[in-house]
Amino acid sequence: MSSLIGEPFQVSSYPISTKTRHDKVHNPTYASYSRDFPGHATVTVQAEGIHIIDLSELHTVASHTCGSNVAFSGPASSRCTPEGDGRVCTTYALISSAPEVAVKNRNRTVWIMKQKILGGTLDKSDKHEIVLPHEVTHIYSDDKSSKILLVSSTGDISVADNELNIQSTLICPHQQNFLDVFFFPGTSCTFLPPHENLPDTVIVFCSSSDSTLLLSIVSVTGKDITIIGKNQVSTSHGVSGRKIQHHVIALSCSPCGVLSYINESHTWAAYQLEVNSLTTSVTQIGETLALAQSSRLNGHSFGCGMCLLSVGSSLVLLATMTGTPSSEISILLWDMRYGVVIASHAVPIPSALAPSIKLGINMSLLLADAGQVLLTLCPANVSRTASSTSESPYRSVVYIVPLDPNLKSTIAGAIGKTPATSQWLAPNPKAETLADNDPRSILLIDMANHLQHNEPHKADEAFFRWVKEHTSASESSSSNALSISTPDGAASEALYGYGFVKELLALFFAKEYTEKPQYSPRVTRHLIESCVVSAGMVEGRLLTALKQHDDWDEMISLAKALIDKQQKPQTDPEVMDVDSNKTWTPTLSAYMLMCVSYPTSPAALRLAIRKHLPDAQDLISILELLDGWTIGGTEEHRGGAAPPYDKTISFLQVLLDASFVSLLQFPPSHELLRNIMSHIEPEIELHERMGYLRGALEPFARVQNRIVKERAEGTPRETPNEWRKRRKHQEQQIALGVGLYRLEELII
Repeated sequence: MSSLIGEPFQVSSYPISTKTRHDKVHNPTYASYSRDFPGHATVTVQAEGIHIIDLSELHTVASHTCGSNVAFSGPASSRCTPEGDGRVCTTYALISSAPEVAVKNRNRTVWIMKQKILGGTLDKSDKHEIVLPHEVTHIYSDDKSSKILLVSSTGDISVADNELNIQSTLICPHQQNFLDVFFFPGTSCTFLPPHENLPDTVIVFCSSSDSTLLLSIVSVTGKDITIIGKNQVSTSHGVSGRKIQHHVIALSCSPCGVLSYINESHTWAAYQLEVNSLTTSVTQIGETLALAQSSRLNGHSFGCGMCLLSVGSSLVLLATMTGTPSSEISILLWDMRYGVVIASHAVPIPSALAPSIKLGINMSLLLADAGQVLLTLCPANVSRTASSTSESPYRSVVYIVPLDPNLKSTIAGAIGKTPATSQWLAPNPKAETLADNDPRSILLIDMANHLQHNEPHKADEAFFRWVKEHTSASESSSSNALSISTPDGAASEALYGYGFVKELLALFFAKEYTEKPQYSPRVTRHLIESCVVSAGMVEGRLLTALKQHDDWDEMISLAKALIDKQQKPQTDPEVMDVDSNKTWTPTLSAYMLMCVSYPTSPAALRLAIRKHLPDAQDLISILELLDGWTIGGTEEHRGGAAPPYDKTISFLQVLLDASFVSLLQFPPSHELLRNIMSHIEPEIELHERMGYLRGALEPFARVQNRIVKERAEGTPRETPNEWRKRRKHQEQQIALGVGLYRLEELII
């Protein structure tokens, strides 16, 4: 779909052991990336060890074999420091259990393993053990302060030095279910209040309780740890008619404070975090998205079959399993502010993971170097299904996904992405299915029969007869579910319904009922005036369909609305409304550019102008645009922001035909009309001069057109007799003489 996401390539693959059992189930493989060791990823493999991989050359620079009876409670972290004539790689491994670790120290033990790298060769590894005061599942290396941050699944946080000597600890017991934790350098966090001394690190700790997502925001400066904000978000978003599941299965957070989550119902919502001196606010951005449940393989546990990664601002990368006809992993780049897919890429399920598809696949995304994302795939629930003595056929795989490093969230990047986004969203929940005995279904069948027999007037009569019957019924029985009270009231929606209106419009715009749909402006206008029509009900958008059927009434009414909005005085023109939540509307210039460029029916356009733009004051705004678009005439450099010149002149002619008398009676329009005339008169003179050449050049134009047509249609070459006739005709034309334009042919 786009070059923003490159072709993923495999970094490494590791076998998964099922010989050991643990009280707590951990991922078979973890991947981590530290700014203290740029260009290198640390891969932790259960029952095997830890590997440090050079991402540029895709080879292992250091390994620590830990044995088949060792289990890790989380991803290891590595940092590299210069020492003498080489470098020392220090790896911190979080140990869940090992033969040499006492039971009481499980999940509290960290192994510090150092290995010196001398010109590409490895020195002997040195290892020593540290027991922490609390459990630890995440470790973060702060490259600014050279501190090590240790976080448990209950929210306990410790600050330590390079040798894990604890300097301070914040005990935050949580009874909730831990989800994920995010670490950000303080200088990159834009959701913090303005402050001269920014923290070294900001930690966003996420857990859940029932149908609530709980957030704790922690500031770390030196060895000082402070909770600077707490808040909660409801995870009970659901879709009508679908069983609502509240548990969060995927989560992301950006340094800009954009937090998003997906729940078990595959509903996706995004929020903006803001921390100030008093409170922490959480405001939803964009609309809640209902993702299409494309695969039954997407599990209901965190990270299984689906994962998220924030790549800056409101841009979020989604990796998800898709189902039949062929299972694959789709990588989608979403802009949550606009709710669209910016780019997508499909990755076939690797053969190393194929046997484990039925068990589910755990996924994780990790931001590495600029332009690189690490995707880790490993089987889920292997230890629960395999016997303790079996040799596992399962493997985990680590990929690098190339990503454009200059990604930004812009409205220009989101425009035009709606059609590609629709396949990833669930059908609109309002689009209910009509029962066979529903009177609306009977009406649709009746109208479709009339349209197929080229009787649109009878279809109109059937529709308005049906409306009259149910409107009359509403007057005698207020309990009737299919009654209406006011054109824009709630009862109007009860009468029509989303699905009914969509199918009704399909009769006029879609070709599934008849090869040439019969358009009904009366019915369409009635539905619009009843406020039951939305733009997305018609494939290709409603306004485009109206233009294709020369229904300019609603088009010009929208132009009138944009003119009124443009003429409305602003409260403070000096204020930049960057973060406004107001609905975006197009400018009059952009809208009229589309209207003028599209094929026009003069009669329908004249009627629409007279109806919606009777005031000459409103026409001034349009005339000013047309005045600018007529400058330059037919010259090619007009392109870009101006419509085709012939379309501009055609639209201007219809506009003047419809309202020339009104413009003459309005003095402010006179100067504009004179300017437009001064731009058009040179084009008229040029057209007249070019007309003199038409008679002389017309034979050559006909010959050229015939040759082009013959080449396009594959016409056989002419016979000798045909060639002699054409030759004779050409000689006659030459004898006539055509002044400066003379053709001579030399035959060798």
